[in-house]
Amino acid sequence: MTRLLFTVNPGLEDISAEEIRAEVPEIRLVEERAPHGRVVVETALPVGRRLWEAIERLRSVHRVSILLASGRVCGKPECLEAVGKAVELSGVDAYITPFTSFAVRAYRHGSHEYTSMDVARVAGEAVIKAVTRKWGRRPEVSLDHPSVIVGVHVIGDEFHVAVELSGDISGHRRGYRIYDHPAALKPTIAYAMLVLGGARDGEVILDPMCGGGTIAIEAGMLFEDAEIICMDKNPRHIRGAKLNAAAARLDTRIRFLVGDARRLEEYVSHVDRVVSNPPYGIRMGDPRSVRRLYSDFLESLSRILSPGGTATLITTEHRYVSRRAAEAGLSPVEERTVAHGDLWVKILVLRRET
Repeated sequence: MTRLLFTVNPGLEDISAEEIRAEVPEIRLVEERAPHGRVVVETALPVGRRLWEAIERLRSVHRVSILLASGRVCGKPECLEAVGKAVELSGVDAYITPFTSFAVRAYRHGSHEYTSMDVARVAGEAVIKAVTRKWGRRPEVSLDHPSVIVGVHVIGDEFHVAVELSGDISGHRRGYRIYDHPAALKPTIAYAMLVLGGARDGEVILDPMCGGGTIAIEAGMLFEDAEIICMDKNPRHIRGAKLNAAAARLDTRIRFLVGDARRLEEYVSHVDRVVSNPPYGIRMGDPRSVRRLYSDFLESLSRILSPGGTATLITTEHRYVSRRAAEAGLSPVEERTVAHGDLWVKILVLRRET
């Protein structure tokens, strides 16, 4: 059995675990490590083309690695010796030879008396020791362009040692992102929001503050027959969204509108799902402005959302949004905390009952 470590968006581990179950053949879920974005599975499928093709279909995963070793570690500097020993004995020398360049990428979360650089240094020395012992020669270290990346994850009092299969490029960096909106949403979060909101093929799906079009494009990749509408009041963002959609070969399947989210009924008669990343008060500079926007938007939304339809929003203003949504006749379905860049924000799912 091969153990795989998936790095996912913190707060959405269960969404990723469910997608992995559906897409990766012959897997058994071992652990969902929240809130630090780790999912561990076991699979009988050998690491090869069939497994990799399944992994490439995943929309919610940032990185995937072969998990070699796990254990406990304390926060004292002297405890790093145990991490180094685990790396040395992990079997990493089966993936790295004297003719294979490597680098160590260390990820640390929690309170420790050492840094990620300390973890990387100890782990790198252990890799060199293991490879030299097996092959009689040292491997080459290449920090910028390594052939093999060894990931060492220290999370609280636990650590994982893994060989990264996806390299240095995270899966949330989609190739279609030509126009980069200044407050762009990670595509992995956009995918999760569509899932949380219960979006289905054949429905009308609207992002009324679509920015660079990430949510609309992810919806287009998920559904063949949905009517997808990407709307923003800024014509520049709509032009950028069209560029991104064209790069994803979805520009003919998405309807683009320049319009005001506070007056939705002027542009669409009804929608089944609204999924959006509205401006935060932090970004607008004035919380009162964003609250006025939310209030008008929710009132307008309640007039065009189909009975049983949902609105899924990601925001820092979750308390205000929840209160105003209730006044607009929208009931809470789910609320969860997720990492969005350097912020911890809320995803809210609201439903119109009648």
